[in-house]
Amino acid sequence: MRVDPKPFKTYEMQLALVKERGMAVEDDAAALSLLARAGYYTLSGYWHSLRLKRPDGSRTDRFREGATFGDVGLLWEFDNRLRATTFAALQPIEMSLRAQLGYRLGEVDPLVHLRPEDLSIDDGSDYRRWLEKLEQNVRDSREEFIVHHRRARGGVIPIWVAVDVLDWGGLSYLYNFTPLAVREAIADRFGLTAPQLKSWLRALNVVRNVCAHHSRFFNRYYSLTVKLPAPGVDHSLDEIRPVTNSTFAMLTAIQYLIAHTPGVNGRMLCAAMRSFPRQNAMNLGALGAPDDWEGIELWARV
Repeated sequence: MRVDPKPFKTYEMQLALVKERGMAVEDDAAALSLLARAGYYTLSGYWHSLRLKRPDGSRTDRFREGATFGDVGLLWEFDNRLRATTFAALQPIEMSLRAQLGYRLGEVDPLVHLRPEDLSIDDGSDYRRWLEKLEQNVRDSREEFIVHHRRARGGVIPIWVAVDVLDWGGLSYLYNFTPLAVREAIADRFGLTAPQLKSWLRALNVVRNVCAHHSRFFNRYYSLTVKLPAPGVDHSLDEIRPVTNSTFAMLTAIQYLIAHTPGVNGRMLCAAMRSFPRQNAMNLGALGAPDDWEGIELWARV
């Protein structure tokens, strides 16, 4: 059966609709400007928690008393800051992982990535797709170091060069293919075991992609989660054990990796968290953060 789409609504009609549903709009011009910049359905993800609940926990279309369009704008702006800061915080971790993979695998063999018999591969199809992507990246690259190897080195690209054309996802797959001894050595640098780091790289790749594509971030929950050390090994990680699928858990994992990455500090993520708007009793619960999150060691010491 064909279902017709909802009728198109102008910005003015969209604003009238949220007013009709009980949201206070303090400044029509500012609200219309935000609708034009962000889009109605993007903003609806931020006002979802401002809608009234039914007895079964589902949300109605009506907004709770005190909900304002200004609050929605503040949440949207906070999410933009948190998302941009998270993406920036992941960069030094990615650089450290890239450097470690290039160095440790180079010790094994400069061309170990081209020799599957020397790798630890569970699924040959994954390796073939990864290698095809790597070769495509090398062909498309205009980086001087790649051009040099194509022209002066006969196109022979050692692993410590190849890692520089891999994104987080590609590095994550390469880590999975890496011989166990190398995986363990790299994981130890980050204060984790090899299976733990494998799960962290997969989970944080999703976080990185959410940030890169400017998707709603602060109140998102994840199907891929980080595998934590045993209880008592790290008290900060124990704090996120009940909410490992939350954004706060992912941010705490990033803080942990930052703490194990020389020359990097976690102040910027902490500052972004502190910028959360607290008007109208809004709180960080939607992130999965406890009220006393600033007292957690990984957050307190920065």
